[in-house]
Amino acid sequence: MFRSSVFWGMLAICWYTACQPSAPSSSEDATTETVEEPTTQPLDRFEKEIVDFEKQDQELGIDSSRILFVGSSSIRMWDGLAEDMAPLQVLNRGFGGSTLPEVSYYANRIIFPHRPQTIVLYCGENDISDGASPQQVYESFTALMARIRIRLPQTEVYFISMKPSIARWDQWPAYQEGNELIEAYIDQYPHLHYLDCSASMLQAGGQIDSSIFIADGLHMNEEGYRRWKALVKLGLTP
Repeated sequence: MFRSSVFWGMLAICWYTACQPSAPSSSEDATTETVEEPTTQPLDRFEKEIVDFEKQDQELGIDSSRILFVGSSSIRMWDGLAEDMAPLQVLNRGFGGSTLPEVSYYANRIIFPHRPQTIVLYCGENDISDGASPQQVYESFTALMARIRIRLPQTEVYFISMKPSIARWDQWPAYQEGNELIEAYIDQYPHLHYLDCSASMLQAGGQIDSSIFIADGLHMNEEGYRRWKALVKLGLTP
């Protein structure tokens, strides 16, 4: 009788243990979803730029009060960013022609060490150009936001919508679809903000305003950034 009671007791313990949810990993990255995108680009292709950022951080120090601008070349090439955002203090961490998975890949080195109170993000356009679908861009965006929410729960994030351009005008419908998915997600969270840049870059008939681009038809000239300045600064100013 005693042995039978022990047997059933042991069986009950094993059953209870097996039914419990698995304990989360102590690794921060293990708490987030890995998003695969159809790209042939290695995630570390911009390693040199990231190393240069780390050297700058060592020389100049970390200041969490600065607004962190991060993302692809439209951020990287914003040469007048500091002047445009003054008196707000900013830090430009745009790199290469980066994608959302690449921004997430390097977040531990270019975002989280700064512990910014505010982040301005522009990314996603290159993802679609590399073959990602709007849904995959959305998933990459939400995965990055989840990481930021875990590590920086008080941080405000401003997403600049994927922009129309001359060079990628054929991809504009896909950008619009991705933007709509991301905007709907952002609307659910008070710490996320959507900045629609398209209105300032399109003419009245919905065609692209070619006067705001440099010769490559993809990146903006001073007038293009002047329009972004108005949009972003208005969004950042209480």
